[in-house]
Amino acid sequence: MDRTLSVDVNRQSVHSIEPEVRQFETSESFVVELTNHGSATHVHLNVDDGLADAISLDGGNHFLEAGRSYRIEASVDQRSRPVSGRLKIVTGYGAETAVIDISLIPPEESPEKVPVEVDERLSKPQPRQDSPQRSRGSSGSRSRRSRTSRGDDGLPMRVIAAGALVALALLFVVVGALIAGNPAVILGVGIVLVAIAGAAALLYSS
Repeated sequence: MDRTLSVDVNRQSVHSIEPEVRQFETSESFVVELTNHGSATHVHLNVDDGLADAISLDGGNHFLEAGRSYRIEASVDQRSRPVSGRLKIVTGYGAETAVIDISLIPPEESPEKVPVEVDERLSKPQPRQDSPQRSRGSSGSRSRRSRTSRGDDGLPMRVIAAGALVALALLFVVVGALIAGNPAVILGVGIVLVAIAGAAALLYSS
């Protein structure tokens, strides 16, 4: 917001008054800057009843020397806004008069900051979830370990090994019995076969 109200005096003719603007709006105290372009002259400033309680001028009558500029403080009562009225500038003891409409407005208020709410759940540590690749890798490892402990048909390796030993033992026993040709030996072989068969069945069931 512009806080300076510029006014040219004696520029076009003797006692002429040329305000920079005819309507001036402000939210705070301001300065009336008078610039004298001619010979020395008297200037009088006053406000009407609408601004009498809102603006206090630093003096009413001013003597302007030739070629000089003067700054006149206009103090604004912050409790009086919004209000409007007129500022009158008079030269040559009433020879010329200029009127400027003054509006005092409230200052621009910045929007209130809205606090950002943070979800309490975000402050708590979240359980770590295994990635799909890790899960697949773990499953593959377990599958490989399972395959190493079992044969291609799903049987434990120790059962397969025991079955192979039993079959080999049976082969040797049968061959020996056939060579001996003794009934007692054949009976013993049969008993051994039954025992070996039972052992194999127990191993397979485990």
